[in-house]
Amino acid sequence: MSAVPSRKARLAHAAQHAELWNAGKREEWIASWRTIVPGEVRMFDPVGTEEKLGFDAATGDAYDMFQSILKIKMITVQVNGNEMAWVCENSFGTEPNVQKAYSIETFAWDGDGNLLIKTYYPMPESVDADSDPYAHLLDGQP
Repeated sequence: MSAVPSRKARLAHAAQHAELWNAGKREEWIASWRTIVPGEVRMFDPVGTEEKLGFDAATGDAYDMFQSILKIKMITVQVNGNEMAWVCENSFGTEPNVQKAYSIETFAWDGDGNLLIKTYYPMPESVDADSDPYAHLLDGQP
């Protein structure tokens, strides 16, 4: 029997992802992720940089690093087979230095419920697997 979360569960998570994030509801946001992550997590955030491992790296660590300077607007969500993808409009920064960028984020579960997350968003060409992919986003932010 497959441990891939149901389509309904994945769509329910996606439906509240941005709302919980934007409202600063850390515990609820992480709990929502737990409903669709029965196994391990691997994440490339963004693709082309060093792999991050573990549920905490994908949830709590990311939340703590970015929630105060990132607001998310969900544009579309697609669920096909054991995968899901969404596109978000992201507002990074604090006034008066807010930048907007779209992200494409993909999620693929294997039969054991392990999740591979890949994110794609505008990055300087100089960012590679040995770089800090967040330095240009966090530069000058409180």
